[in-house]
Amino acid sequence: MPGTVLRKYREIRNYSQDYVARKMGISQNAYSKIENNITQLTVNHVKQISQILEVSIMDLLRDDFEIHSPSNIHTESISKEALLATMDKIRCKLDEKSPQKHDFYPVVMALLQSLDSTITNVH
Repeated sequence: MPGTVLRKYREIRNYSQDYVARKMGISQNAYSKIENNITQLTVNHVKQISQILEVSIMDLLRDDFEIHSPSNIHTESISKEALLATMDKIRCKLDEKSPQKHDFYPVVMALLQSLDSTITNVH
């Protein structure tokens, strides 16, 4: 759970919950709820805590968001059109997931747009 990781890094720095909370502009009780996984982390929380604890965002999220190698990697080539079609399917699925409820939605959509423009420029 992310809260466990946050607690570990906070304790390594020898910071109190109150200290981190004050730096974030929230109450100690609100910060405690983040560490106890009662309140979900927002993108803004992760950025703030990363700076306060001087830890990379990836290190803070490593526990819940570990990146694994795909079990079956496709080695055959794929056409530009097929790749664009797959990206459109992903975009549609994301649009169905109530984007206003997901903090990472804008990030994922920006990545898809970036990929889309990169692929468009491929001949």
